Amino acid sequence: MQRRSSARIGVVLLIIIIAIVLISGIVFLAQSLFGGGGNQPVQSGDSSLLTEPTDSTAVVMSARGPVTAREHHYDIQLEISATKRLLVITTGYDNPVEVKRIELDNDKGAFTDLLLALNAAGYASKAENTVSKNDGLCATGQMITFTLKDGDEVKSDVWTTSCAGVTGDFAGQSSAVIQLLLDQIPGSRDAIGTVK
Repeated sequence: MQRRSSARIGVVLLIIIIAIVLISGIVFLAQSLFGGGGNQPVQSGDSSLLTEPTDSTAVVMSARGPVTAREHHYDIQLEISATKRLLVITTGYDNPVEVKRIELDNDKGAFTDLLLALNAAGYASKAENTVSKNDGLCATGQMITFTLKDGDEVKSDVWTTSCAGVTGDFAGQSSAVIQLLLDQIPGSRDAIGTVK
């Protein structure tokens, strides 16, 4: 009788151990396949310009639209500095046609506040990534690049996409950063909406 109950306890313990191992394996496999933990922040990039900008500091957001017919393909470039705010939207591939341009003045106070907000949202945060950036990624969505420049010198250049599972090397809060940048140019969303 005791042998039977000991055997039953042993079988139950063995089943529990096997279940734990299987569940752990499934969780590990899911993380590997779907990117949970694939992008580990490894550096903050050179974010010093966000807290101590120079007269030539600028932030740039570029977005490549979906890979589609040349008549429907679009690219967006938004650049903000202490003196100007610029949004340029083009369509096409080889010989892009400018379809919308919004250019506005800026001032140092507004730009300083923007940089501090971008810093808090991780604008220059970079993650380790095994996927190389190329134009074929996220073909049905947008590929978005965030660049921090000091004149012509690029201090930080990170990217992400709007496609699930293709996160790039940007480790900040993408929706907060995009909203902050678009909010700097009144009418930017309507302008972008005309080509999307």
